[in-house]
Amino acid sequence: MIIDYVKFKKMPIQDELQLFVIHGNPRNISNEIEYDIIKFYKKKDYIRINYVVDDDSQTEDINNNFYEQSLFDEKKLITINVSSNSIPIQLKKLLQNLSPQIDSNRILIKVDRQQSSFKNTKFYKEISKSACIIEIYELQGALLKQWVKNKCKIHDISNDDAFVNSLINSNMNNSFSISQSIYQKSFIKNKGDTDIIQDSKYTEYDLMDMILQKNLSGFLNVSHYLQRTSISLPYIIFLANSEIEKIYSIKNLTNKPYIPNFLMTKYNMAATNYDSKSLLVALKKIITIDIDAKYNSKNSNSWVGFNDLLSNMMNNNVHI
Repeated sequence: MIIDYVKFKKMPIQDELQLFVIHGNPRNISNEIEYDIIKFYKKKDYIRINYVVDDDSQTEDINNNFYEQSLFDEKKLITINVSSNSIPIQLKKLLQNLSPQIDSNRILIKVDRQQSSFKNTKFYKEISKSACIIEIYELQGALLKQWVKNKCKIHDISNDDAFVNSLINSNMNNSFSISQSIYQKSFIKNKGDTDIIQDSKYTEYDLMDMILQKNLSGFLNVSHYLQRTSISLPYIIFLANSEIEKIYSIKNLTNKPYIPNFLMTKYNMAATNYDSKSLLVALKKIITIDIDAKYNSKNSNSWVGFNDLLSNMMNNNVHI
Protein backbone atom coordinates (compact mmCIF):
# COMPACT_ATOMS: atom_id res chain seq x y z
CA MET A 1 0.00 0.00 0.00
CA ILE A 2 1.39 3.39 -1.04
CA ILE A 3 -0.21 6.55 0.36
CA ASP A 4 0.69 10.22 0.80
CA TYR A 5 0.43 12.64 3.74
CA VAL A 6 -3.23 13.50 3.09
CA LYS A 7 -4.39 9.89 2.84
CA PHE A 8 -2.42 8.94 5.94
CA LYS A 9 -4.08 11.72 7.96
CA LYS A 10 -7.55 10.75 6.76
CA MET A 11 -7.39 7.00 7.26
CA PRO A 12 -6.95 5.08 10.55
CA ILE A 13 -3.62 3.34 11.09
CA GLN A 14 -3.96 -0.29 10.04
CA ASP A 15 -2.75 -2.18 13.07
CA GLU A 16 -2.36 -5.48 11.22
CA LEU A 17 0.48 -4.09 9.10
CA GLN A 18 3.92 -5.25 10.21
CA LEU A 19 6.03 -2.66 8.39
CA PHE A 20 5.70 1.10 7.89
CA VAL A 21 8.05 2.98 5.56
CA ILE A 22 8.16 6.79 5.68
CA HIS A 23 9.92 7.99 2.57
CA GLY A 24 10.75 11.53 1.50
CA ASN A 25 11.19 15.13 2.60
CA PRO A 26 10.75 17.62 4.24
CA ARG A 27 12.01 16.14 7.47
CA ASN A 28 9.52 17.90 9.75
CA ILE A 29 6.55 16.35 7.89
CA SER A 30 8.29 12.97 8.02
CA ASN A 31 8.81 13.43 11.77
CA GLU A 32 5.12 14.30 12.20
CA ILE A 33 4.04 11.03 10.55
CA GLU A 34 6.57 9.11 12.65
CA TYR A 35 5.20 10.71 15.82
CA ASP A 36 1.61 9.76 14.89
CA ILE A 37 2.55 6.11 14.41
CA ILE A 38 4.63 5.98 17.61
CA LYS A 39 1.77 7.58 19.57
CA PHE A 40 -0.71 5.04 18.15
CA TYR A 41 1.37 2.06 19.28
CA LYS A 42 2.26 3.62 22.61
CA LYS A 43 -1.43 3.62 23.48
CA LYS A 44 -1.41 -0.10 22.70
CA ASP A 45 1.43 -0.64 25.20
CA TYR A 46 4.15 -1.25 22.63
CA ILE A 47 7.74 -0.79 23.78
CA ARG A 48 9.70 1.40 21.40
CA ILE A 49 13.26 0.44 20.41
CA ASN A 50 14.98 3.08 18.31
CA TYR A 51 17.91 2.77 15.89
CA VAL A 52 19.79 5.34 13.83
CA VAL A 53 21.67 3.56 11.05
CA ASP A 54 23.95 4.50 8.18
CA ASP A 55 25.27 1.00 7.37
CA ASP A 56 24.53 -2.66 8.12
CA SER A 57 26.46 -2.83 11.41
CA GLN A 58 23.22 -2.88 13.45
CA THR A 59 21.14 -5.10 11.17
CA GLU A 60 21.81 -8.29 13.13
CA ASP A 61 20.79 -6.59 16.37
CA ILE A 62 17.59 -5.29 14.74
CA ASN A 63 16.84 -8.80 13.46
CA ASN A 64 17.38 -10.35 16.90
CA ASN A 65 15.25 -7.69 18.58
CA PHE A 66 12.39 -8.29 16.17
CA TYR A 67 12.34 -12.09 16.41
CA GLU A 68 13.29 -12.40 20.07
CA GLN A 69 10.29 -13.48 22.12
CA SER A 70 9.89 -11.69 25.43
CA LEU A 71 9.21 -13.65 28.62
CA PHE A 72 6.55 -11.08 29.47
CA ASP A 73 4.81 -11.02 26.07
CA GLU A 74 6.01 -7.50 25.38
CA LYS A 75 5.10 -6.04 22.01
CA LYS A 76 7.82 -4.03 20.29
CA LEU A 77 7.79 -1.14 17.86
CA ILE A 78 11.25 -0.93 16.29
CA THR A 79 11.89 2.49 14.74
CA ILE A 80 14.78 2.85 12.29
CA ASN A 81 15.99 6.25 11.11
CA VAL A 82 18.28 5.83 8.09
CA SER A 83 20.89 8.60 8.03
CA SER A 84 22.68 7.37 4.90
CA ASN A 85 21.57 8.13 1.34
CA SER A 86 20.00 4.71 0.88
CA ILE A 87 18.79 1.74 2.93
CA PRO A 88 21.70 -0.65 3.67
CA ILE A 89 21.59 -3.93 1.71
CA GLN A 90 21.22 -6.40 4.59
CA LEU A 91 18.57 -4.22 6.20
CA LYS A 92 16.62 -4.31 2.93
CA LYS A 93 16.76 -8.11 2.98
CA LEU A 94 15.55 -8.17 6.57
CA LEU A 95 12.57 -5.97 5.72
CA GLN A 96 11.73 -8.06 2.65
CA ASN A 97 11.79 -11.28 4.64
CA LEU A 98 9.80 -10.30 7.71
CA SER A 99 8.05 -13.39 9.04
CA PRO A 100 4.25 -13.13 9.11
CA GLN A 101 4.32 -15.55 12.06
CA ILE A 102 5.70 -12.75 14.27
CA ASP A 103 2.47 -10.79 14.17
CA SER A 104 2.86 -8.74 17.36
CA ASN A 105 6.01 -6.73 16.65
CA ARG A 106 6.15 -3.79 14.23
CA ILE A 107 8.89 -1.96 12.33
CA LEU A 108 8.82 1.70 11.30
CA ILE A 109 11.64 2.83 9.02
CA LYS A 110 12.21 6.41 7.91
CA VAL A 111 14.41 7.37 4.97
CA ASP A 112 15.02 10.60 3.02
CA ARG A 113 13.79 10.99 -0.52
CA GLN A 114 15.53 8.63 -2.93
CA GLN A 115 16.16 8.89 -6.65
CA SER A 116 13.10 8.33 -8.85
CA SER A 117 14.50 4.93 -9.87
CA PHE A 118 13.99 3.74 -6.27
CA LYS A 119 10.31 3.11 -7.02
CA ASN A 120 11.28 0.71 -9.81
CA THR A 121 13.48 -1.47 -7.64
CA LYS A 122 12.54 -5.01 -6.64
CA PHE A 123 12.71 -4.00 -2.99
CA TYR A 124 10.18 -1.18 -3.37
CA LYS A 125 7.76 -3.25 -5.45
CA GLU A 126 7.85 -6.20 -3.03
CA ILE A 127 7.38 -4.32 0.24
CA SER A 128 4.62 -2.13 -1.24
CA LYS A 129 2.47 -5.29 -1.44
CA SER A 130 2.56 -5.92 2.31
CA ALA A 131 3.84 -2.74 3.97
CA CYS A 132 2.41 0.75 4.35
CA ILE A 133 4.62 3.17 2.40
CA ILE A 134 3.97 6.83 3.18
CA GLU A 135 5.49 9.14 0.59
CA ILE A 136 6.28 12.62 1.89
CA TYR A 137 6.37 15.80 -0.18
CA GLU A 138 6.43 19.50 0.65
CA LEU A 139 2.90 20.71 1.37
CA GLN A 140 1.34 23.22 -1.03
CA GLY A 141 -1.72 25.38 -1.57
CA ALA A 142 -4.81 24.83 0.57
CA LEU A 143 -3.22 21.82 2.26
CA LEU A 144 -0.27 23.90 3.46
CA LYS A 145 -2.58 26.68 4.65
CA GLN A 146 -4.71 24.27 6.69
CA TRP A 147 -1.56 22.65 8.12
CA VAL A 148 -0.28 26.08 9.22
CA LYS A 149 -3.64 26.91 10.82
CA ASN A 150 -3.55 23.65 12.77
CA LYS A 151 -0.01 24.35 13.97
CA CYS A 152 -1.01 27.82 15.13
CA LYS A 153 -3.95 26.39 17.08
CA ILE A 154 -1.71 23.83 18.77
CA HIS A 155 0.66 26.61 19.90
CA ASP A 156 -2.21 28.90 20.92
CA ILE A 157 -1.34 31.75 18.59
CA SER A 158 -3.34 33.68 15.98
CA ASN A 159 -4.56 31.60 13.06
CA ASP A 160 -6.44 34.25 11.08
CA ASP A 161 -6.00 34.17 7.30
CA ALA A 162 -3.84 37.31 7.08
CA PHE A 163 -1.32 36.02 9.62
CA VAL A 164 -1.26 32.52 8.12
CA ASN A 165 -0.71 33.92 4.63
CA SER A 166 2.11 36.16 5.89
CA LEU A 167 3.79 33.16 7.51
CA ILE A 168 3.58 31.17 4.29
CA ASN A 169 4.78 34.00 2.07
CA SER A 170 7.61 35.19 4.33
CA ASN A 171 8.94 31.61 4.61
CA MET A 172 8.54 30.90 0.89
CA ASN A 173 6.10 27.99 1.44
CA ASN A 174 8.75 26.07 3.41
CA SER A 175 6.93 24.08 6.12
CA PHE A 176 10.07 23.56 8.20
CA SER A 177 10.81 27.29 8.30
CA ILE A 178 7.13 28.01 9.05
CA SER A 179 7.26 25.55 11.96
CA GLN A 180 10.24 27.38 13.43
CA SER A 181 8.48 30.74 13.09
CA ILE A 182 5.39 29.40 14.84
CA TYR A 183 7.54 27.89 17.59
CA GLN A 184 9.28 31.25 18.05
CA LYS A 185 5.94 33.04 18.19
CA SER A 186 4.71 30.69 20.93
CA PHE A 187 7.47 31.95 23.25
CA ILE A 188 6.69 35.64 22.81
CA LYS A 189 4.62 37.16 25.59
CA ASN A 190 2.16 39.05 23.36
CA LYS A 191 0.88 36.16 21.25
CA GLY A 192 -1.93 38.22 19.80
CA ASP A 193 0.42 40.65 18.07
CA THR A 194 0.67 39.25 14.54
CA ASP A 195 3.24 41.87 13.51
CA ILE A 196 6.01 40.78 15.85
CA ILE A 197 7.64 38.21 13.58
CA GLN A 198 7.69 40.12 10.33
CA ASP A 199 8.60 43.47 11.89
CA SER A 200 11.57 42.22 13.96
CA LYS A 201 14.92 43.70 13.03
CA TYR A 202 16.64 40.41 13.87
CA THR A 203 15.37 36.90 14.52
CA GLU A 204 16.86 33.88 16.25
CA TYR A 205 17.92 32.59 12.83
CA ASP A 206 20.15 35.62 12.38
CA LEU A 207 21.78 34.66 15.67
CA MET A 208 22.35 31.08 14.47
CA ASP A 209 23.89 32.48 11.27
CA MET A 210 26.32 34.54 13.35
CA ILE A 211 27.36 31.35 15.16
CA LEU A 212 27.88 29.50 11.88
CA GLN A 213 29.86 32.41 10.45
CA LYS A 214 31.85 32.72 13.69
CA ASN A 215 31.02 36.42 13.64
CA LEU A 216 31.47 37.55 17.25
CA SER A 217 30.49 41.21 16.86
CA GLY A 218 27.43 40.23 14.81
CA PHE A 219 26.50 37.59 17.37
CA LEU A 220 26.60 40.05 20.27
CA ASN A 221 24.64 42.65 18.31
CA VAL A 222 21.83 40.20 17.48
CA SER A 223 21.87 38.63 20.94
CA HIS A 224 21.48 41.99 22.70
CA TYR A 225 18.61 42.87 20.35
CA LEU A 226 16.81 39.58 21.05
CA GLN A 227 17.25 40.09 24.79
CA ARG A 228 15.57 43.50 24.53
CA THR A 229 12.60 41.95 22.70
CA SER A 230 12.07 39.50 25.62
CA ILE A 231 12.44 36.42 23.46
CA SER A 232 12.74 33.20 25.46
CA LEU A 233 16.37 32.48 26.37
CA PRO A 234 15.73 28.72 26.85
CA TYR A 235 14.48 28.64 23.26
CA ILE A 236 17.63 30.46 22.06
CA ILE A 237 19.79 28.05 24.07
CA PHE A 238 17.94 25.10 22.53
CA LEU A 239 18.67 26.37 19.00
CA ALA A 240 22.30 27.28 19.77
CA ASN A 241 22.95 23.91 21.38
CA SER A 242 21.51 22.19 18.29
CA GLU A 243 23.79 24.20 15.98
CA ILE A 244 26.88 23.50 18.09
CA GLU A 245 26.04 19.79 18.13
CA LYS A 246 25.75 19.78 14.33
CA ILE A 247 29.09 21.54 13.88
CA TYR A 248 30.81 19.20 16.34
CA SER A 249 29.28 16.10 14.71
CA ILE A 250 30.31 17.16 11.20
CA LYS A 251 33.84 17.77 12.46
CA ASN A 252 34.28 14.65 14.61
CA LEU A 253 31.65 11.93 14.22
CA THR A 254 31.01 9.25 11.62
CA ASN A 255 27.24 9.60 11.90
CA LYS A 256 26.60 13.01 10.39
CA PRO A 257 23.50 15.05 11.29
CA TYR A 258 20.87 15.77 8.69
CA ILE A 259 21.75 18.99 6.86
CA PRO A 260 19.86 20.16 3.74
CA ASN A 261 22.11 20.16 0.68
CA PHE A 262 21.83 23.91 0.17
CA LEU A 263 23.23 24.49 3.69
CA MET A 264 26.11 22.01 3.58
CA THR A 265 28.70 24.58 2.47
CA LYS A 266 27.83 26.84 5.39
CA TYR A 267 28.06 24.03 7.96
CA ASN A 268 31.28 22.59 6.51
CA MET A 269 32.86 26.03 6.71
CA ALA A 270 31.76 26.35 10.34
CA ALA A 271 33.30 22.95 11.12
CA THR A 272 36.57 24.17 9.62
CA ASN A 273 36.56 27.45 11.57
CA TYR A 274 35.91 26.01 15.04
CA ASP A 275 38.19 23.73 17.03
CA SER A 276 36.74 20.56 18.58
CA LYS A 277 37.72 21.33 22.17
CA SER A 278 35.94 24.70 22.19
CA LEU A 279 32.78 23.13 20.77
CA LEU A 280 32.79 20.25 23.25
CA VAL A 281 33.36 22.46 26.29
CA ALA A 282 30.59 24.79 25.12
CA LEU A 283 28.22 21.83 24.85
CA LYS A 284 29.05 20.82 28.43
CA LYS A 285 28.70 24.30 29.90
CA ILE A 286 25.56 25.35 28.03
CA ILE A 287 23.58 22.81 30.09
CA THR A 288 24.25 24.82 33.27
CA ILE A 289 23.19 28.06 31.59
CA ASP A 290 20.01 26.38 30.36
CA ILE A 291 19.15 25.29 33.90
CA ASP A 292 19.76 28.83 35.22
CA ALA A 293 17.63 30.34 32.47
CA LYS A 294 14.73 28.00 33.22
CA TYR A 295 14.78 27.76 37.01
CA ASN A 296 17.08 30.39 38.49
CA SER A 297 16.66 33.43 36.26
CA LYS A 298 15.80 35.76 39.15
CA ASN A 299 19.09 35.03 40.88
CA SER A 300 21.43 35.01 37.90
CA ASN A 301 21.95 36.88 34.64
CA SER A 302 21.64 33.99 32.21
CA TRP A 303 21.93 36.17 29.11
CA VAL A 304 25.35 37.36 30.27
CA GLY A 305 26.44 33.77 30.87
CA PHE A 306 25.13 32.71 27.46
CA ASN A 307 26.88 35.57 25.63
CA ASP A 308 30.13 34.97 27.52
CA LEU A 309 30.13 31.25 26.75
CA LEU A 310 29.47 31.71 23.03
CA SER A 311 31.98 34.57 22.82
CA ASN A 312 34.66 32.38 24.38
CA MET A 313 33.74 29.54 22.02
CA MET A 314 34.15 31.84 19.01
CA ASN A 315 37.54 32.94 20.38
CA ASN A 316 38.56 29.31 21.02
CA ASN A 317 38.99 30.40 24.63
CA VAL A 318 36.82 27.97 26.64
CA HIS A 319 38.10 26.02 29.61
CA ILE A 320 36.71 23.04 31.47
